[in-house]
Amino acid sequence: MSTTNNQFSIELPDSWEDASTYSFMGPDEGGVQHLLTLSVDREVGDEYLVDYARGRIEVLMITLSGLEILKEEERTLENGTPIYFMACRWIPTDGQVLYQKYYYMIIDGTAYTFTGTFSKQTLKTIAREVEKMINSFKPQSAVPSDE
Repeated sequence: MSTTNNQFSIELPDSWEDASTYSFMGPDEGGVQHLLTLSVDREVGDEYLVDYARGRIEVLMITLSGLEILKEEERTLENGTPIYFMACRWIPTDGQVLYQKYYYMIIDGTAYTFTGTFSKQTLKTIAREVEKMINSFKPQSAVPSDE
């Protein structure tokens, strides 16, 4: 099986799968190196968005000690795409408080999860830029694989 992204091609044996995560580096501001990540899960089939998102959130709650959910809701992007949104506060080390926003969406059987990390000060600035970026998201059709 072959998989192709916008930068390279690699041959993967049948027992392997592409679990790519894309990272988009933002400004270093307010004591935080801002980062937007996109994880792609190609095999969700007909799973419901709410079930998918809540399952991932449960894993986060177990994995990230001290994670506090501030908001959790179903939303729609400006382009009409339904999403599940979760905002949280997390203290990974003493004295450092991070705010994260998670945007879950399923489009044509593929799940996309965006995660943005912010400081309290940048929730009203950089977080708005990130939301505009997510609203501009348009997945392309899968590249046919050589089997």
